Amino acid sequence: MNGRNSQWVVPGVLLSVSVVSYLLLYTLRETVHLQTNLPVVDRIWSDVSTTILLAGIVLATWERSSRRDMERFVRRLSQEQREISERMLENVLERGSVRALLAEKITEPVFLSIQRQIIDVPVVNRDYRLNLKIQRLAEAPEFVSIKIFERYRLCNTSPESRVLDLHCMSDFNYEDRFPGYGRLTEVRLQPSRQRDRLRADGVGSDDDQTLGEDKLAQYAERLGSAIEYHIPTPRVDPGDEIMIMVRRTKIQRANDVNFWRALQATESVELDIEHDEEIEVSAFQSAPWRAFSKQVHSDRTQSIWTMAYAIMPHQGFDISWRVREPGEEPPETV
Repeated sequence: MNGRNSQWVVPGVLLSVSVVSYLLLYTLRETVHLQTNLPVVDRIWSDVSTTILLAGIVLATWERSSRRDMERFVRRLSQEQREISERMLENVLERGSVRALLAEKITEPVFLSIQRQIIDVPVVNRDYRLNLKIQRLAEAPEFVSIKIFERYRLCNTSPESRVLDLHCMSDFNYEDRFPGYGRLTEVRLQPSRQRDRLRADGVGSDDDQTLGEDKLAQYAERLGSAIEYHIPTPRVDPGDEIMIMVRRTKIQRANDVNFWRALQATESVELDIEHDEEIEVSAFQSAPWRAFSKQVHSDRTQSIWTMAYAIMPHQGFDISWRVREPGEEPPETV
């Protein structure tokens, strides 16, 4: 018996009982002729039968309504389970297809390196902005001092809250001739979720952390002619980010090239170089970055490039500068 017909079993039985009761009462009254007492019995049987019949109808109605509610609940639950399963399957297939595609295109050692340095790394840099101020040294015109300012969003791409590892580098080029010029001077950490908690002066947030040279020394490790810094950030929630601002200085030759490399995967780059008027600068000249970068501004003392392209860890771009010869015309401006 299916569910559609089973709801009528109870009221059907009750109706049958009522009909049989009336038939029995009628037969008893006609055969025994108990006219004095039978009307009372008749009313009792009538009330009982009516009550049973009404109870059956109410029970059938309630059962039908409850069954409909249960059916709607089961359908909704089944739909939600199906949607969750589909999302999980899509996620598995997407990850699996990407890994399978990479495994087909490259060798296993290269794939394992990409997985370790890119796929499994829980952070990414976004909107990286690099500003350089290049000025010739009055006491040594064959050298330039470079003031460097970096700003980017360090994002937690993992599904769990974690403390992120901030990497910084500083070198000691020409430290013997120009002591104190090459150093990391300041690192500022600004958690994005606390930006609305401004200080009383309206500048910055109460939760910002500014690390000067004294505080940075505890995170420093000497590596040959350079110092590497591993700075822990405040805990960052999944999908959240922290704004990083770094200031440093260094010394290089007046005619020189600098290869700028990324320590973590970086999305979108803007390079802003301010310089003396007699200095000519260029960047992104080597492949493949030449095809992906765009110079959006250039005049006698400033050049700006943008690149809406991802740079992987240990990749980078070239920056070069030189002092123009006397009488040499500067390049065309953009």
